[in-house]
Amino acid sequence: MTRQISVQLKIRSPALAEEVKKIISPLDGFYLNPSRLLESGDLLIFEMGENFGDEIHALHSMGSSGRVSEIFVISPRLDPDLLLQVRRAGAGRVFIRPIKRSEILNALAEFKAGIGAVPSSLKYQKYGKIIYLLGCKGGVGTTTAALNLASGLAHLEKLHSVLLTDMASPFGDMQVLLGIHPSPDWAQLIKNLPRINVKMLKSILSKHPSGFYVLPAPSTPVEGRINPEVVEAILSLTEKAFEFSVIDGGKFSGEVSAKICEMADTILLLTNLNHPCLENLKGLLSLFRKMKPYPEEKIKIVVNRYEKNSSVSLSLEEAEKELRSHIFWKIPNDFSAVTEAAGQGKTLIDLGKEKEIRASFLELASFFLRKDLPGRNDPPFWRRLTDKGRWDRLAMTLRLKPKPS
Repeated sequence: MTRQISVQLKIRSPALAEEVKKIISPLDGFYLNPSRLLESGDLLIFEMGENFGDEIHALHSMGSSGRVSEIFVISPRLDPDLLLQVRRAGAGRVFIRPIKRSEILNALAEFKAGIGAVPSSLKYQKYGKIIYLLGCKGGVGTTTAALNLASGLAHLEKLHSVLLTDMASPFGDMQVLLGIHPSPDWAQLIKNLPRINVKMLKSILSKHPSGFYVLPAPSTPVEGRINPEVVEAILSLTEKAFEFSVIDGGKFSGEVSAKICEMADTILLLTNLNHPCLENLKGLLSLFRKMKPYPEEKIKIVVNRYEKNSSVSLSLEEAEKELRSHIFWKIPNDFSAVTEAAGQGKTLIDLGKEKEIRASFLELASFFLRKDLPGRNDPPFWRRLTDKGRWDRLAMTLRLKPKPS
């Protein structure tokens, strides 16, 4: 059975409503929903009146409700400023009275073709992956890791949209490292949230040359602080608009971090291989185990600034025994490359130099994309992430080592 596309009309003029009905009624694959209340469906055709302020507000509300996939607007006149406001409010197409039958038919045909490629049931569901980078303590490099992971995702899969968000604290240094002044920040976004829908979000966020969008922390003092309600409101919107949302979380900050952990698909716990960091990480893992539900399947430990033969830090095996957990990833220490990228306002990916640290971020990004890096002929590395012999040795050690009482 052919999928039927539902169409609702919010048209005040009886003559115009009748004209639109005559255009749509004979079409195969479309049916008119007679309800006067806005119901879940595919398409809404909305007539603008002369009270533009109220009409724009109503359009915002209907667009952000998530009940319909698309809105067509019929306007009494053509005005560039009005047209811009209408499009920002969520209108996919705008028609000027008197309407032209051919324009309506063409728009409906294009909409039908598009909705076949993307089922309407998915349009307003969560489809994005939220990747939360959380440090065991301050200064372990979550910001550098977050922006390079976002850059890697955008670099390897240009058809996907990627958002980089700074929720570590106000006055974050992400803007400095990226060499841009993105606007709005999350404080400005939350103030205007009732007027922002999924479609317009990308149009108001800044985009880094690397290809990812940026939602920074406020750079000036703001009233109040970020809280779990603010986090939920922001992520509920962004996860519908972006395939990937990479969040720089800084260090654990109580209820805010707990809320992001709850909503995240993956939690990357960053640490360095020294005793203070590992002690903090053990405390953080213990805290996670007390959370209900315990997000064990989400948590992956990442060692940042890794040096294989360092005389001042622990080895991976020693760290795993101390943590009683596997280390998922290691990011090489390359202070000069990180400094060079920051000085140019670029990511390590954009530098283009064949550095080990750059390759590490690209491989981490390809893990989340579930695709191998271009030019590799061996089996996909993300299926070979673990050194099986090392995991077996660790598991045997943990089985033999008595648990603390």
